[in-house]
Amino acid sequence: MIRIRFWSSRREAWPRMVPQTSTVLNVFGSRAFERYRSDMTLLESTGVNEGGNVYDKLLKQASAALLNSYARKGFPYSAWEVKTLMIQGLVSEDAAVRLTQRFSIANDACN
Repeated sequence: MIRIRFWSSRREAWPRMVPQTSTVLNVFGSRAFERYRSDMTLLESTGVNEGGNVYDKLLKQASAALLNSYARKGFPYSAWEVKTLMIQGLVSEDAAVRLTQRFSIANDACN
């Protein structure tokens, strides 16, 4: 099994429910098309520079939250919730900042 480092523990196997090659557009829906490259993969999104804009920070945290929702029992968000919240977070910079903080808290609790 291929092992890849991702946000929560840096040593987890990639969840089978969502392939690494899935695009952000396919995973998070058409609103993501407005903010991110159409060919950006979920794997790439986990390595986005958090020093970028608020939407890049949101993408990194939302991607980690999605992976955690599949890989961690007891993670506070289901995959469906992560995807729905991500769409809502893309509406404005304020929404993106608030959601990034929420996902960050949940992701950090997985460490």
